Amino acid sequence: MNIETKLFLKKKFTEYYTRHLVSAPGEIERREFGFGTLTDKIKIRHKAFRSEKDLHGFLRREAPYYISYSAAYYDYPANAMNEKVWRGAELIFDLDVPMKFLSSKNLEKVKKETQSLLDFLKGDYGIPDKEISVNFSGSKGYHIHVSSENVKNLGRDERREIVDYLTGKINFKDYLKKIVAKDEIEIGPKKGDKGWPGRIYKGLYEFIRDSTEKDLREIPGIGEKKAKTIMDGKERLLKALADGRYDLMPEIASIERQYMDRTKVSTQSDPNFKTSRQYISKFESPLIQKIIESLAIHMEAEDTDKMVSIDTSRLIRLPDTLHGGSGLAARKVTDLEKFNPLTDALAFGNGDMKICLREQVPVFEIGGQMFGPFDAGSVELPEYAAVYLLLKDTGEYVA
Repeated sequence: MNIETKLFLKKKFTEYYTRHLVSAPGEIERREFGFGTLTDKIKIRHKAFRSEKDLHGFLRREAPYYISYSAAYYDYPANAMNEKVWRGAELIFDLDVPMKFLSSKNLEKVKKETQSLLDFLKGDYGIPDKEISVNFSGSKGYHIHVSSENVKNLGRDERREIVDYLTGKINFKDYLKKIVAKDEIEIGPKKGDKGWPGRIYKGLYEFIRDSTEKDLREIPGIGEKKAKTIMDGKERLLKALADGRYDLMPEIASIERQYMDRTKVSTQSDPNFKTSRQYISKFESPLIQKIIESLAIHMEAEDTDKMVSIDTSRLIRLPDTLHGGSGLAARKVTDLEKFNPLTDALAFGNGDMKICLREQVPVFEIGGQMFGPFDAGSVELPEYAAVYLLLKDTGEYVA
């Protein structure tokens, strides 16, 4: 990126922060801040502000390409990490979808994922709306903040447990409740259950109800013969599922327990056999695992999205500030269903301007329009689209 392009971009970011007042996070004086450059999202950290006024002054003077703040509260936020004195932290989730260039289709996917996460937080954990906030990240997804006092003092291990639950790292055997004496009644997720049991029941019920033999054959571990068995017994199986009677479905290889030898393991032959957990310890279910994976929240690898939630000293983008890789604003979202990041998060104007592309650019979406593909060379675009391509370092500013 040449010097003229850098000067132009810095000018546009300065203009934005001169025109817009960015709200400070709650208890700003107890938060750590970090700032980024065009190449590093967090280049400098351990910065603190005494008030919203101080924050505004800094943004107008420096116009950083990125600004983030801590989910944590500290006694001394500007000190080195081991001297800050941690006093709790919000629980934050970062949901992104991989994409090289902006796409409404991909952003719609991550919006649905965000809606699913909100369902988990409200339904399974009982967190009220007033303690949850959603922000567009400014690029590829959303940041979800939980400010409940019930999560503030959770450590890394407890936060990891929450992430594991949300991402489907659960054991279906935990939801098979009991076997009663010789009748061997196995009670599992059924109609009306809450949390994961209810999700598993609904997902399994709908999958069996709506699937074809071909759909079932495509699941590893089922095959042609077993798929036919499932289809032939569909109505009876659906009724059994509604009652949670998994013991009535042994012919479904993909959802049956792997029976232990009944002549060797029973309450009669083994006096130490006392719990259903021993009996069903070998339960395996490719289909149920497929259902769980389809309903789980999808986060990236352990060291990326998941670590945002687990890390108690994480910095996250400040709402209503600019994203240095897109030129979009990290907007607060009050109505997720209606929010369109490619129009509602625009920060720059629509007047035409010229840039010179150094390389080919594929089709991308922004401002409610499709642009491209473009070959290398001069191109005229609305300012918001031109700024986007300049920040992606695909071309240079033309005065």
